[in-house]
Amino acid sequence: MNQAEREALFELGLHEQPSKVMSLSEAVGTWVKPGSTIHVAYSDARPNAALMEIARQFAGTDPRFTLVTSGLVSVQHALVELGLIEKVITSFAGENYPVARPNRAFQRAVESGTLTVENWSLWTLIARLMAGALGVSYMPVNSLAGSSMALDLPYDVYREIEDPFRDNKKTSVVAALHPDVSIIQGVSADPSGNVVMAAPYGESMWGALSSSLGVIACVERVASIQEIRHHSALVRIPSHKVLAVCEVPFGSHPYGMFNPGFPDVDAYVPDREFLAEVRAASNSAGTFASWISEWILDIGSHDDYLKRLGHRHLASLKSKAHPNQWRADLATLPTREGAACSSNETLVVAASRLIQERAMLMGYQAVLAGVGLANLAAWSAVREMKSNDIEVELMAEIGMFGYEPRPGEAFIFSNRNLHTCKWLTDVSVVLGSLVGGRGSRSIGVIGAAQVDPAFNTNSTYGNDGRFLVGSGGANDIMSSADEVIVTIDLDASRLVGEIPYITGPGTKVGAVVTSGGIFERRSGLVTLTRYMAHMGTDERTAVESIRSQCSWDFLVADDLICEPKPTQDELEIIRMFDPLGDFLGKDPRGLAQTGRPS
Repeated sequence: MNQAEREALFELGLHEQPSKVMSLSEAVGTWVKPGSTIHVAYSDARPNAALMEIARQFAGTDPRFTLVTSGLVSVQHALVELGLIEKVITSFAGENYPVARPNRAFQRAVESGTLTVENWSLWTLIARLMAGALGVSYMPVNSLAGSSMALDLPYDVYREIEDPFRDNKKTSVVAALHPDVSIIQGVSADPSGNVVMAAPYGESMWGALSSSLGVIACVERVASIQEIRHHSALVRIPSHKVLAVCEVPFGSHPYGMFNPGFPDVDAYVPDREFLAEVRAASNSAGTFASWISEWILDIGSHDDYLKRLGHRHLASLKSKAHPNQWRADLATLPTREGAACSSNETLVVAASRLIQERAMLMGYQAVLAGVGLANLAAWSAVREMKSNDIEVELMAEIGMFGYEPRPGEAFIFSNRNLHTCKWLTDVSVVLGSLVGGRGSRSIGVIGAAQVDPAFNTNSTYGNDGRFLVGSGGANDIMSSADEVIVTIDLDASRLVGEIPYITGPGTKVGAVVTSGGIFERRSGLVTLTRYMAHMGTDERTAVESIRSQCSWDFLVADDLICEPKPTQDELEIIRMFDPLGDFLGKDPRGLAQTGRPS
């Protein structure tokens, strides 16, 4: 055998696996069966096209699916409205773009008793999938203890046990989870199924690797094996776990997709107007049924769905994903110089100042931003600290680290901010290590629907028993961060004596920042330490006003201070972060401005 013949024996590509490429319809028809436990993968991209195809194929039947999902959002609620889901194992169910809020279709299903919800925190649900993938029976976590979830979860999936390596200590453990089939929307894959995921990676590959049957891999583009080898550092799922490869461009729509660097695949942003339409339609069973028929059941395939959206509209979603789109947006933002400062803006600025104080005093290395006003406070705080050469990084639970928020959109996972990340990672790193482990000293900033005098928070069930949205990463942050700051409106229905459900235990909460004042614990007692200037002309008037809007009994600090009003520079920054008023609100003229002036 000569040299050329010997080399030919080892040419790449001679022994590749057979192609698994098939249509989305064929993949769903082959691998999704009645009674299946379906895992919906969570990353920057979401497999919405695949879920709509499941809706088409099973509408009018009673498949009694169990859905495992870190977050059930937007069009995915069509499966619930159609009665296809018997049980949801989740950490969040509702709407999250641009504002976290309940979804009425989901609430209706829970209230009617047709849907069972098993509530988890974001990290603990992913830890269950990780345990399944690693082949161990359970995973220890720092979350859940002290919450209502810990009381509600069955003994066969959650326990608090004696720590075998720490005397007289307990640890929480969660049981391994093995869904039947996992569905993912990725960036690309070769025909045999080596998959490049969208970043940040969310739950990463753990759900795919834990699935008993394997993965339906929907991707923006099917690539050659040579391309995959050239970008092998981006592959997260190996071909032997993949059942089918489906080329599904815009398969995450109406959500977006961020490409971590694979060639010839364009990123795209969430479709804001479409998401608002879905949210509005879901408010009643009749309007949602009509919307589902119009956009899912009466459309033959995903290709037809894209044709209906139109090439021009889809092209605009791609163009808005350009790294410099924020510059064009900045030039068109409304000018609000001199506009009255609102109570929400006062809250955000006060929280931002407190984050800076605590971070510098305690030497925190990272700030974990939660949704809403908490997010804006964290963004502005880190920005200000960095401008003063203070080494601190901003992170978000989906796997964003070291990012610098751009102006123009207040959504916590905004595509425009992904371009600025120093590290695109996943939930296990951010919540499991950088917050919950020894990866950094961190402070978390979160919002909540309700807070009690022990600083426990609730975002899961209201006083009337109605489902809200669930924990998401809130419980993980409250259980594990070195310190937590909670932001919430000053309202007697929100600052309550007793909450109906403890989503997050308050032991790590250092302060509750409200639109009227700041509460801290002194000698174990709730104490008002600062009040906002708009609450009254003097200290006594301000305290009386705060008491009238709060259901807590609280002490007043001897050194009570009046929080200085926001400066115009502070206001300008947060207004540029939220020009559409998603969190700060809108005034009657259509400018972003909350209604109650300070």
